[in-house]
Amino acid sequence: MDARTRKLAGWAIAAIGVIIAVLGIFAGPFGLGDDDFGGLQIAAVVIGVVVTGIGVAVARWRPSPRAVEPTTASPSET
Repeated sequence: MDARTRKLAGWAIAAIGVIIAVLGIFAGPFGLGDDDFGGLQIAAVVIGVVVTGIGVAVARWRPSPRAVEPTTASPSET
């Protein structure tokens, strides 16, 4: 996977995480949960934050220079 695709995928994952967290926080006012902050809402917020963190990590990850070294070995011609 090239760097541009990985960066785009990471930010898409982060956006999904933000949406999950926001839905968890505002589930009561949206009519998706109880008026008080319940266990499922806490779980949604935690999962949303974790998914956001994973997405940001994927978007900002840079491979080490040693892992990307091009191979210069070629078959010798005789």
